[in-house]
Amino acid sequence: MALLNADSCFIFTDTETTGLDINFSQIIQVGSILTDDAIHTEDSQDLDCKLLPWIVPSPEAFLVHKRIKSLSDNKLSHLEMMMQLRDKWLEWSKERNPVFITYNGHRFDEELFRRQFYWCLLPSYITNTDGATRLDLMFTFQLIANFFSDCVNVPSSEEGDISLKLTDWAEVNEISSEGAHDALNDCYLMVKMSKIIQDNANQAWRASLKGSSKAGNLSIIQSAPFAMLGEVFRKKKFTYPITFCGQNFNFPNEVAVADLYFDPDTLEDLSDTELLEQIGSSGSAIRKLKINRSLPLISSKQIPDLPNYLDIPEDKLNERALKIKNNVGLQKRISELMSNNQVQYPQPKFIEQSVYSGFASNADELWMERFHSVGWEEKAKLIDGFEDTRFKELAERLVCTNAPQSLPKESTERYEVFLKQRLYSKGPWLRLENAIAKTNQMILDATEEDKKILVKLLEYLNLLSSQ
Repeated sequence: MALLNADSCFIFTDTETTGLDINFSQIIQVGSILTDDAIHTEDSQDLDCKLLPWIVPSPEAFLVHKRIKSLSDNKLSHLEMMMQLRDKWLEWSKERNPVFITYNGHRFDEELFRRQFYWCLLPSYITNTDGATRLDLMFTFQLIANFFSDCVNVPSSEEGDISLKLTDWAEVNEISSEGAHDALNDCYLMVKMSKIIQDNANQAWRASLKGSSKAGNLSIIQSAPFAMLGEVFRKKKFTYPITFCGQNFNFPNEVAVADLYFDPDTLEDLSDTELLEQIGSSGSAIRKLKINRSLPLISSKQIPDLPNYLDIPEDKLNERALKIKNNVGLQKRISELMSNNQVQYPQPKFIEQSVYSGFASNADELWMERFHSVGWEEKAKLIDGFEDTRFKELAERLVCTNAPQSLPKESTERYEVFLKQRLYSKGPWLRLENAIAKTNQMILDATEEDKKILVKLLEYLNLLSSQ
């Protein structure tokens, strides 16, 4: 539960992984830094773990982070790492409401955290429940690039192309990026960049903090007279004056905003079919935004020298925004069209893809707590007590990985079939055969430093193949 009238704290966090697939890659390092709301560092945590037996590591990933020590068996288990991570985050946020800050985390790190807490039968939504909110610093950088480039240095080419690499932002702001692609070091880069933004472009920082919650994003979108969206897409800057014009009744996290460069009077005369065609992601009169994640949004009132960023007079935009806000009938039509034409996604095929296939029941949540409170022998006896078949399968996998002697033969045989499938069968995961071939190929052209990493990885892959 959110702590009323409590201060905030910031938890900067980053991961290193075995690959880029959020469903089938494993976190092997997590760095976290705790600061107060003035971004003064108070504590940090650096965790790493050994590989799970069914995870095939990508050679490309290992050349980036160089964490060959994760190939050793003398490390924390994945479960131990995820439990220690959760315990530390809960400890840090015991008396303050945390804002979890990542870089490109909404697409990657956050999705990994949710899935791998889920794999471990731990609550998946620690970063956005019980008073916690989440901020992806990449979208703050987009605000800076569009509206506050006089306040914070922005990495760009002579052609005006904007870089969104964290290391480029650090270096152009005279922060050393030495040691980057280590999870904890990347957290320090985020901390230092955030402090620069807080001190020099405070309007952007406050807008990003407000947008770390659904309610905050909605408030910005509905702000008077209008809001500004400042994006960087394919290295180019794009700005849009927008205002709220609808919300999906079935999926309230999805809202519609009117691009005020389009005359709202033209929308009123459209048929439902024509109006639906105008509801899109970009380049249309009406855009859909998801308010449960960071967005490069800010109230127009918070932008210095606003007319410099507008293509038509501010008075005209104010007039159009007011028309949209007062047109309840149009808002209702847009909301109904969004609700009645929602995309239906296919059911996930594999359990790793099923984190969003339903919340745990109250009974299963209690059973998870009981599961983690006892030893492995007792855990084995609790597997069938889960209501949800996903959790039964994950519980059996945890016990097979950590204490296979606790389970009957039929369970271990099922686990062996699973291991062989993940290592040798075609699927959306990286197969052992492909990883070995790719590593051998990369060794041929590698530098001496990279070759040492690839040879160590190849030894691990060959050992995995021989088991």
